[in-house]
Amino acid sequence: MNLLPETWTLLLPFRDVPSTHAQALRVGVICDRSRPSPWVDALLAFLRQIPGIDARFLTCPGQPPVVSKRPSRLTDRLYSASQALFDPFGDLACDAASGDSAAELRTAGYGLLIWLAGATNPNADLEGLAEHGAFTVRFGTGDRIIPFWDEVANNRATSTVTIYWHESTLGRGRDVRTAETSTVQGLYLTQNAEEPLAATIRTLAELCMGFRAAGRRFADRLRAIPEVAIDDAAPAKYPTAWQTGRFVLEKLARSARLRWKARGRKFGWFVAIRPNRGASITAPGHADLAGFQDVPIPPGSAEMADPFLWETGEHTYLFFEEVATGSPKGRLTCIDLFENGARSETTIVLERDCHLSYPCVVPTGGELFLLPETSAAGTVELYRFARFPGKVELVAHLAEGVKLVDTTPFFLNDRWYFFTTTDTPFMETFLFWSDRLDGAWNLHPASPISGSARNCRSAGNLFRRDGRLYRPTQDCSVRYGYAIQVNEVVRLTPSEFEERPAAWMAPTWRPGLLGTHTWNESSRVQVLDGLRWM
Repeated sequence: MNLLPETWTLLLPFRDVPSTHAQALRVGVICDRSRPSPWVDALLAFLRQIPGIDARFLTCPGQPPVVSKRPSRLTDRLYSASQALFDPFGDLACDAASGDSAAELRTAGYGLLIWLAGATNPNADLEGLAEHGAFTVRFGTGDRIIPFWDEVANNRATSTVTIYWHESTLGRGRDVRTAETSTVQGLYLTQNAEEPLAATIRTLAELCMGFRAAGRRFADRLRAIPEVAIDDAAPAKYPTAWQTGRFVLEKLARSARLRWKARGRKFGWFVAIRPNRGASITAPGHADLAGFQDVPIPPGSAEMADPFLWETGEHTYLFFEEVATGSPKGRLTCIDLFENGARSETTIVLERDCHLSYPCVVPTGGELFLLPETSAAGTVELYRFARFPGKVELVAHLAEGVKLVDTTPFFLNDRWYFFTTTDTPFMETFLFWSDRLDGAWNLHPASPISGSARNCRSAGNLFRRDGRLYRPTQDCSVRYGYAIQVNEVVRLTPSEFEERPAAWMAPTWRPGLLGTHTWNESSRVQVLDGLRWM
């Protein structure tokens, strides 16, 4: 496993980063070990890639955190076996190390501190230690020595990382960023830490870049978040032998149940459709999902997903991702839906040597464009229909060198807005705006607008209902594409963005579903997709 997120370059092209000739922002990463753990080493390597960031490892003098007692033999053996596969934290028994005193830190001229030392004094005075204060990190919600134990042991859908910013004391701080990632429910529990730690690394880097680019103006933005008291850390605990035994038995039983359900089968996506008679998915707890009928999977294909619609005249076209039998990659296809219920032959719209999905069709200026997902190529590409529907031509690369998924544009008040999400190991949704569909992107100041697996990548076009604007997103907390979260967009301008949850659509509209992750509608029909055992 690799803790270094590949999408760090996403931050650079769209941020107002000062020239590298200007004075670098010196960032001190403080630990209470004599050498960094693997994940801290990855954090340092990540920060050092960024122009204008001078990251240094520091050791904090003092005692390691209090440990209630040694682990049981079973707990030690389980954790050691997990570490053999993935060991981001290293030896959890912190080796106390002599380090820099507060006086030495004050004279070193640090711009920012990332305080990862377990031995923290909540009353410590940060005044003068660093120009912009310090960040601390809280993994999960428990007080275990083994990070995220409770999340994995209790089968929680998500694992949380919280970043606090402290101006004057570690006893008070602002929750400036929270990342919520899907929990890996396996026996080898350290594997669950990969995505939360990747989220931590990239989030800390984004915050450092904010101070590098805007300094005190960025601090003023963070001050808009209320300051809260930070609870004193409770004595760290290992799970008891009984808790570890229960953990092992439950995980083994879960694995057996999953193998029994699979029994040589595989699951796949399908698309369903119904007439649009005004039923809404925006009312909390009252989504009417009756009457959907399967769209037959084209001959020679294994599955289909990501349905989008385009109406013109008397024609209704259904675009979707199609995976041919035996192929590892998707291609984009289209069928014409006739009023009598018949369907045309399948037309291949776009096929590449890499995986394609999410065929988002966009009209503007009397022309029709296609904005598919091409993250496998490390680009966001815009195509124009040269001959509808079977021929498209590349117009522009809207982003390059980054893996972005399910990019969804929306036109409002003479501007285009683009909602797009970074790919694994940490999905984080960014918002951009531009004066043109094919124009240069500007990073919205509210970005990232989501760092939660419960409300991350787009699940279809934005749509209006009763004068309100809604944005469907995927809930990937249980698994990829598990459910659809419907959000009401309250405010959207080049400088402001606000949305709030409106409804949630579970994969229960058909017996035996494992997921549902795309919704679209036109004046005539509504479409969605589902995941099921094939």
